[in-house]
Amino acid sequence: MTCSPATRLSLSAAVLLLLASPALAANGPIEVTASTLNVRTRAWGSIIGQASRGQRFMSGAEQSGWVAIDFGGRQAYVSAQYVREVRAEAVEVTASALNVRSGPSTRNGKIGLVRRGQRYVVLAEQGGWARIQLDGRAGWVSLGYLRKLGGLTGGVLRTPGSSAPPASTPRPTPVTPTPITPAPSPVGGGLSGAYQGLTYLGAQIPRAGLYNSILRRPEPYGTTVQHQGMSFVRGKVSHFGGPNDRGVTATETGAITLENLRALNNPLNPSADRLRRQPESYYYVAMRWDYRPVSKASWRNLRILVTNPSNGRSIVVRPVDWGPHTRTRRIVDLSPQCLVDLGMTTDQEALVAFAKPGAPLGPVR
Repeated sequence: MTCSPATRLSLSAAVLLLLASPALAANGPIEVTASTLNVRTRAWGSIIGQASRGQRFMSGAEQSGWVAIDFGGRQAYVSAQYVREVRAEAVEVTASALNVRSGPSTRNGKIGLVRRGQRYVVLAEQGGWARIQLDGRAGWVSLGYLRKLGGLTGGVLRTPGSSAPPASTPRPTPVTPTPITPAPSPVGGGLSGAYQGLTYLGAQIPRAGLYNSILRRPEPYGTTVQHQGMSFVRGKVSHFGGPNDRGVTATETGAITLENLRALNNPLNPSADRLRRQPESYYYVAMRWDYRPVSKASWRNLRILVTNPSNGRSIVVRPVDWGPHTRTRRIVDLSPQCLVDLGMTTDQEALVAFAKPGAPLGPVR
């Protein structure tokens, strides 16, 4: 087939557009960045609606610069060039069909229908109802027919249109989450005195090959290594939270503790006295925790030990959020203060394990 110069130019422009589009991992929260964004039946398909700047959806499979979203109760596609990943609470529909209403009550009128396996970003909660972005409109659905996925920043994979894990991954036997109330233990003696292990009361430090019910597949990163006769998970780090973290909005909260993320680690250069008085504001962590063996709320009671193997510095931190994005190939996000105290920068490798219950937050002495 022979193409005219105009046709070849059009095709070239389309290819360049696709190559310029950012890659998005499947099933992470995204936010529209364009003032108006066409929503289509498929990549380059018919327009079925429009989304506006600031509206949030859960992304699905990406195809050549187009990303799938659940839109108006059906799967649709938007250009990946005009959305960005965000950190947000998300839910999955567990009912075969669920009414979306104009307000948080059965007395409010129906504006749409969503179905089992579809996932939406939570915009607000009120009286047992969650507000979601249905299409161009936002509506309310009953929390009784939703499964909370936690605060995510992309990277949660699923088979498009299915709520089940990929067929090649065996589904684990369901386990009732166990509440954790750790008994304080005496802490002392440096790293070995603070160390607990990789498993504690059913909870496990995420690491490669360990099935994660939130990812719906085995965790891809984190190598188990020995350090000073103790087992740790080794992997890359980065930082999050604090007044300069523009990767989250001014109102976004951590999935574990629901604290405002920008309000943490503030000010960025605290005095030694402030660190002693408010260690919880400066020593915190995000990992891709699994909420199946133990409940999400239980993670906030645990303590995590992080070590820089290059200089031997160690700190004890508390879980605050779920992350980082799997696309980063990192295993843990730390507060800016943690990186300062550890003498680390983004993408250096740290060692992670549970700290003993009762271990004080901050540098290990």
